[in-house]
Amino acid sequence: MAPLLFHDTNLEAARAERSSPVAATEPSAAVKSKKATKRSADGHRVMSFADLIVHLGTLVRNTMRVPARPKHRFTLYSTPTALQEAAFRLLALDPSRVQ
Repeated sequence: MAPLLFHDTNLEAARAERSSPVAATEPSAAVKSKKATKRSADGHRVMSFADLIVHLGTLVRNTMRVPARPKHRFTLYSTPTALQEAAFRLLALDPSRVQ
């Protein structure tokens, strides 16, 4: 989920650039860009993990019933946003299977 969060996606390269294993790792240019623009390289909005979970929670499955035929029901799925689709793609999950 790092591409959609404020996390660094290339930690190994950042650790390799350190002069000492005790020295703090400096954020990469990609992370600095994410923090400045609040956008990922793909153009998706970048947010904290908690905010991403809240946003994913807006994807819902509704069981609908028509008043004229109360015994007949159907399921209506909300349409995932581009950010939700990107998150589920990173997780290798089908959004309709988790609703």
